[in-house]
Amino acid sequence: MNRFVEHQMLTTFKEFRTDCHRHFKKYSDLEEVCANPPNALVGRDEDWHFLCDHYISCAFKEQSRTNKAARQKQPYNHSSGSKSFLQRQYELAERKGEPINRVELFRETHVRAGTFVSQVAEDAHNQMLELQSQPTPEGSQTLSKDKICDQVLHRRLGYSKGLGWGPKSKARRTASASSSSTSCSQSIEKEIELQAKFHEALEQIEVQDRNHQALASQVESMKKMIEELTRAQQGPPHDP
Repeated sequence: MNRFVEHQMLTTFKEFRTDCHRHFKKYSDLEEVCANPPNALVGRDEDWHFLCDHYISCAFKEQSRTNKAARQKQPYNHSSGSKSFLQRQYELAERKGEPINRVELFRETHVRAGTFVSQVAEDAHNQMLELQSQPTPEGSQTLSKDKICDQVLHRRLGYSKGLGWGPKSKARRTASASSSSTSCSQSIEKEIELQAKFHEALEQIEVQDRNHQALASQVESMKKMIEELTRAQQGPPHDP
């Protein structure tokens, strides 16, 4: 459960970060983009300017090139957009009025306009269907759709590819619990720490903004009082 929560937190933060960068790329002029923050950062110019500086830094550009090269090595992408596969599975089940198994979910999340996103994705789906249709030898147990997906997609320990974090085999659960939890925590530690610092900075900005508004109100009140005292000391205007 902890791994799932950490994964969802990281996913949410990554989606926010991606949305900000997508907004940044809409503009070709740095001054213009700095003056037009995304809706989530309206009124938080300092944070938006910090992100803009980050996006034009050499370190970010180098990391972007590395990430792009890694994505190109992936066998196929999906058509689910920013929605998690669990969310898509729930929506499909609601629409169809029946549970959606992982073989169906794989097709729904890897088809765009009636066509698979790649030949590799189509081959993987066909392999799943082939395993489903194979006769079961006498005395053996029929492969479940979950096991078929794990076999075709090469499931990682504790993670169902195309679905997300889930239960792992009982035989390996105890032995791997401590090490897998530590590994997962270490892999996202910096991201979660950055997210916490980011929200802390936003809260501080909000407090400073409220303090500034209160101070401005006090200054305005004092200014009016001084004006009234000055008029009172001068007395009524004399007729010429």
